Amino acid sequence: MAQTNSGFKPKPEEQTSRPWMWPLDYQGQTFSVGNKEGDMRVYLLGNPVVWWTNGVVIMLYVAIAALHLCILRRGIVLPEAVALDFERTFRAGGWLLIGWLLHYVPFFMMGRVLYFHHYFPAVLFNAMLSGVVLDFLPRNIDKAWSLVSTRPGRGVLQTTFLIVFVPTVFVSFGLFSPLAYDRAMMGKRSEDPRSEMHGLKWLSSWDF
Repeated sequence: MAQTNSGFKPKPEEQTSRPWMWPLDYQGQTFSVGNKEGDMRVYLLGNPVVWWTNGVVIMLYVAIAALHLCILRRGIVLPEAVALDFERTFRAGGWLLIGWLLHYVPFFMMGRVLYFHHYFPAVLFNAMLSGVVLDFLPRNIDKAWSLVSTRPGRGVLQTTFLIVFVPTVFVSFGLFSPLAYDRAMMGKRSEDPRSEMHGLKWLSSWDF
């Protein structure tokens, strides 16, 4: 299987990608160019709001894990509920991070042609990790705030986060669903004001 995989080479003018591009949503995957007017175009791209949030979450989880290990090493005693929350997040996030690494890192060692869709199994683990971390952080920052401040406001950050982030994800889903779901598009390219994708080409490396 390894020998067969290593023999896969790109076709002439075929768009390929490298693993470092995938978490950054740096470049999508073209399935149909559609050069002529009225031709259908198919371009696969991850939802950038979700993709980039996932990337930030990985760094946040590493910081949470480092803080948790530092607390344990120094013997700092936390309230039981907070300590349990830290431990649960550390363990659940750790397994999901390992799953992401196992589905992503091996591609750096492959000599075969690689495409954007090869990252999709790893995205599932990254998205679940985002759920774990984004549930943990606002709730515990609210708890910490209530301990150091005399002002009422427990739950404010968590509520504000939900009010802002959830609609943002829904709006981005509506805007980028033709790309994220690899739906065929007809008409002008994104540079044209009449295009349904106009204004959504946030990176010059995207080609739609």
